[in-house]
Amino acid sequence: MPDAKDVILKHIAAVNDRDSSADPWAADAELVAPGGQATGRDDVISFLGVFHEAFPDLRLEIKQLLTDGPAAAAEGTLAGTHDGVLHTPNGDVAPTGRAVELRWAAVYATDGDTLKSEHLFFDQMDFLGQLGLLPD
Repeated sequence: MPDAKDVILKHIAAVNDRDSSADPWAADAELVAPGGQATGRDDVISFLGVFHEAFPDLRLEIKQLLTDGPAAAAEGTLAGTHDGVLHTPNGDVAPTGRAVELRWAAVYATDGDTLKSEHLFFDQMDFLGQLGLLPD
């Protein structure tokens, strides 16, 4: 039976490969992130798709992954170029063409070979600044 580490690594690989069918989200999954949340596998996949559309070259890298039974915590970086429209709750952001590299952290809950929840944290001001969306 897979452990939490296997499930998280499978999730990161699926995101990087843009292969939502391989992403191990459970049917009743939950994703909580700055600026939004999604419930249910389909909604979570759609939420992540917003970032794939906005950053076609998006890559996640894990710097540290800690597990304890079905729970896990990770920190890493997200890198990509804002070459697509970023759909946000406050409206669409046209492509800026800017490269971003953000630090992120997440807390996960797994169940067997599925990912039940992810609570994602990143610095929104750093993100907006790298996109050139903050006033001078």
